[in-house]
Amino acid sequence: MDKDRAIVAAERENIYRCLAALCLSPPTDALISMIREGSILPPIADQASYMRQFVDQAREIGNLKVELEAEHTALFVLPSGVIPHESAYLDVGKRLGGSVTIGVADFYKRAGADILDGSIEMPDHLGMELEFMGFLCGVERELWDMEECAALQKCIDLQMAFLEEHLLKWGFACCEDITDTAQYGFYKAMAQFAIEFLETEKNHFADLRTCFGEVGKGMGESSDDTVQAH
Repeated sequence: MDKDRAIVAAERENIYRCLAALCLSPPTDALISMIREGSILPPIADQASYMRQFVDQAREIGNLKVELEAEHTALFVLPSGVIPHESAYLDVGKRLGGSVTIGVADFYKRAGADILDGSIEMPDHLGMELEFMGFLCGVERELWDMEECAALQKCIDLQMAFLEEHLLKWGFACCEDITDTAQYGFYKAMAQFAIEFLETEKNHFADLRTCFGEVGKGMGESSDDTVQAH
């Protein structure tokens, strides 16, 4: 139907999955090497000055991998200055595992996503919500190629509903907290990139609304909201 839109969906999938991986796991050896070499700069240097500053700083850090592993644990695992869960921002009592967490898990189930299988994180962890959006973008990419109009619109509806009902309601504040709390520029840069990317998502879906007409009415219109490429 539209190869350009399939390419955009693939690019969005890659960004969501990359951000999710950075939230869910500490940097890999390959990423540490990219930081050491400075080759991490081209795709992200224009997005935030933090990474450029950190690459310079990293040359003076003896065991960079250990330092970033500790930073990742402090930001994304331990209940420290940042609690990267939707419930910490939107639940009145800030109860992890409460109604907000359950609501996110139900959204995944209704969309047919099995991203929680094998995961140790709660469904409303920032990394899991980013991974879920990556999953939906992957389905969208396949559906553009297959010209499955009805399923495609349902997939886009799901993406807009999840962003509007969940990720966009708290993701900006969480990323700002990561920026303020992180010691090193690596995670400051990641958080700032995430903020800017989520801002572009608003414009992306405004364009898709024009493409498809008025969509994104939520998930309550059908008893089966599962979206799968065949």
